[in-house]
Amino acid sequence: MSGADGVTLHQRLQGKRFGCVLSAGFFGFYGHAGFVDALLASGLQPAAWAGTSAGGMVGALAASGVPRAQICEAILNVSRADFWDPDPIGIAWDMLRPGHRAGGLLKGGKFRGLLERHLRARRFEDCPTPLLISVTNLTTQQTEVLTRGDLSSAVLATCAYPGLFAPIERDGALLWDGGIVDKAPVLALSDAGQKLDALLVHFLPSRDGAAGPKGAFAYASGMAGGMVASRKDHFRLQLEVLKARGIEVHVVTSQLPPVSPTTMHEGARAMEAGRQSLRSALSAPPAGWLGSA
Repeated sequence: MSGADGVTLHQRLQGKRFGCVLSAGFFGFYGHAGFVDALLASGLQPAAWAGTSAGGMVGALAASGVPRAQICEAILNVSRADFWDPDPIGIAWDMLRPGHRAGGLLKGGKFRGLLERHLRARRFEDCPTPLLISVTNLTTQQTEVLTRGDLSSAVLATCAYPGLFAPIERDGALLWDGGIVDKAPVLALSDAGQKLDALLVHFLPSRDGAAGPKGAFAYASGMAGGMVASRKDHFRLQLEVLKARGIEVHVVTSQLPPVSPTTMHEGARAMEAGRQSLRSALSAPPAGWLGSA
């Protein structure tokens, strides 16, 4: 998964049929957009895309044919008003009867409209480049990989962060953020039958519970820390499986400034950080993932 022969990552990928995997990372779509911008500007073109959560959103934009400059522009122009559609009355009503909207503050209608305005394909099958999106299926209680059907609902589902968005109903199942379990679907893309020579992963470390359980919400922060550990181990195991199979995997990790619904003004800095991470990685020999997630 790494090389010490002096060959740069760019040289390693050049001419190869490789897939690009973009990890989960809350509002990490800024960093992913910068990463994709630098990747395509370098002349490297993925043969397939895969993503989870924020990575699924940016991967879908790229796979559907949105030019790199327009991806960056669209994401930088997103405001809180573009996706903020809370439904307090619906939440209160669902808490009094069997339902699922109480699982999140936002309905997701505005966000879906935003996606439909920018995506250049209505269905997975219409994308110029193959795309795979990971979600968490609450109905079957397992991770699910989406590769067919309606595209905007799939992106909405993988971005439905617990507590922020209500679960998304698609094909009779309730779907939530794919990053709950599958931080970066590298194994799924390798198994998707795309005949890839290598995988390039943009990995955004999780901050949930990084300071350890404390304060009035120690239980919640402790659970968040446990989820980070689970996702980290899940990703590590995927890499070990691919290593055993002899699959070439390159992981580029970006440390982004934190961005949230209340600090979206930091998005431009996060985008530039993702861009610089990829530029630095491409100009150096490939390095292995150190598990700093």
